[in-house]
Amino acid sequence: MNWLTPTQFLLPLTQTVTADKGHSLVCIPDRTTAECELEKLRTEYRDRLVKAVIRKDRPGKRSTYTLRYFTREAETVRLF
Repeated sequence: MNWLTPTQFLLPLTQTVTADKGHSLVCIPDRTTAECELEKLRTEYRDRLVKAVIRKDRPGKRSTYTLRYFTREAETVRLF
C-alpha cells in the first residue's frame, strides 16, 4: 500500500525595519556651496532624502554653514 506523506514548507519569517538616519556636513564656507552640496544629496538619495536644513553657525564674516539631512533606510531582518 502506498502511504502519502504530508509535505511541509518552511517559509522564512522576515521583518522590514525602516529608520530615519541623521547626517551632517559641517564647516561649509558659504551658502552657495551648501546649496550645491544639497543638490548633490538630492541627486544621490532621491526619494530616500527625507529632510535637509542649511543653517549658519554664527553671525559675522567668519561664519560657516552646516547642512543637516535625514535619509530613510530600510533593512530586512530574518527572524528565523
